[in-house]
Order: sequence, then structure tokens, then C-alpha cells
Amino acid sequence: MPFRYQLWMELRHLKYFIAVAETLNFRRAAERLNVAQPALSRQIKDLESSISVKLLDRDTGGTRLTEAGVVLLEEARDIMERIDMAREMARDAQAGRRGHLQIAGLGSMSLGLLSDTLSRFRVAYPKVDVSLHDIGYRDLMSELRAGSVHLGFSFDPNLRETREFKSVQVVKSRARIAMSVQHPLAKQDLVSLKDFDEDHIFCIGKAGMYDLHRRVTQSILSERNIYHKPLKFVANLELMMTMLAGNYGVSLVFPRFFGDIPQVVIKPILEDGDDLEIFLSAVWRRNLQSTLVNNFVEILHSVDLDQR
Repeated sequence: MPFRYQLWMELRHLKYFIAVAETLNFRRAAERLNVAQPALSRQIKDLESSISVKLLDRDTGGTRLTEAGVVLLEEARDIMERIDMAREMARDAQAGRRGHLQIAGLGSMSLGLLSDTLSRFRVAYPKVDVSLHDIGYRDLMSELRAGSVHLGFSFDPNLRETREFKSVQVVKSRARIAMSVQHPLAKQDLVSLKDFDEDHIFCIGKAGMYDLHRRVTQSILSERNIYHKPLKFVANLELMMTMLAGNYGVSLVFPRFFGDIPQVVIKPILEDGDDLEIFLSAVWRRNLQSTLVNNFVEILHSVDLDQR
């Protein structure tokens, strides 16, 4: 059984004991600790008294560790090492170099947006664990309030900083049309939204919920009086791109949030207007005071600047 000392023992006692045990000389130990030798002797006696164990034998031949002292020295070194580690970990956490960052991702779109950011964040802060949660756009604010995530993303064009939340715009993207390489218009440099009134138009999400893509698409088409077949929902980006690659329809997309998709081309559109641009903001609770979040937002900004 390892030697167990009482919890109320002061760390100073262990520090002084280690110095004496390693030097086996009270004078040299006192010099090493920069304390008076009588004071050091009193601390060692206090330690022995507090645990009712003799740790050192002193006679004319010098100072020697007892069997109990040998055991305590090993334990004391381990304790002091762990304290040093805990101190360093606390400093790392305060500087945002250690901890667990909970992020509300963007579902399938997280791949195109966050892959470079997460890679750079991992290099810059290797001791920080990151978890991505697909919680749904409409649930973001409630999840931030509950503290289940530290940071999320919002496409809300009316999002403003409030007393409760901070936000910063991180990405701007302009709408384009994604289609199969086999689509009749795939080789054109520029296309018009009106050219796709007979195509099925796909959106990511579910009817009545997680329908941001549908709402943005519907708004853009309605604003231009473009009549089209009913919009078709698919559960995620992978399924949508599979349908597009098979030439079963097209989709209005924002390429900054997508990577390269085999057998799918993304074409600029002829139409113009402010509503064709979408802005993504990172948002977090103002009172969070998290260096982890600040560090992540800084990396997110650097990635966006490199890709402009």
C-alpha cells in the first residue's frame, strides 16, 4: 500500500522534506530552499508530528531516511509533479491552449466550411478537444443559452450583437447553381435561374424544420417571379449531391460551404441582387468569456481571409 498522509498536510512540508531527503543535509537543503536551517528543522519536525511517523534519522554519522521516509519521498515527488502539471494545465486553459470546445456545426455544410479551420486549430492548439454538434439552425440560441455548445453559426441577416450574444461575420458567399456534368447547361459559363423552371430543385432539410436552404431558395426564386416544380427535400448534402450527380435535378447553393463534388459542376448565375449573397456569422454568449472561443474565431477569420 502506498504511504498516505493526511489531507491537511501543507505542501510546504512536502517541499521542505524533499529537499532534505535529496540532500541528506539540513544545511545544504536550507540553502537550496533559501530558508534558515532552524526553521527548516522545525518544519520537518512538524511534518513528522502531524503524521506520527519518523522520517529521518539524525546522528553524528549524518542524516538518513527511514523506511517510511523512503516511501514518502517517492509519493511526495509524484504529488509535486502532479501539482506542477495541474498549474501548467490551468495556465494553458486560461490562455485557451487546453480544454473542450463544443461547436454547433452546420450539418453537411460543415465539411466545406470547417475542415480547414479545424485543421489549423488542431495545429495551433493540439491540447484542445473539439466536438461538433448538429443541433439544427432554429435551436442554436437555446443551446447557447443552455451552455451545451460554446459557439455556433447563424445565417440570420438580421443578427445583431445584443447584451446576451456576441457575433462576428465570418463568411460571405454568392448563390450559384449546382448540376450534373451531364445537364444540358453544364458547359455554359453563365446560366439564368429561369433556365431551370422544368428541373426538380433540391434542398437540404426537412419540411417544417431544418428548412433554411428551402426558405432561401424559395425567396430567391419568388423575388424574381420564377415558377418551378415543387422543391424536393433531401436529408443531407451527400444525398443531394448524389441526386444532382445522377442528373435528377439542380440546386441553388453557396459554394463557400461546399467542397469539390465528383460529377457535379457549380455555375455562376446571370441574375443579380443583394439577396443572392448569404452571410454566415459565428455567435456565442457574451458572458462566456472563453479564450477557447476567441482563439477559434481568430483561426476562422484567418481561413476566410486566405480563401477570398
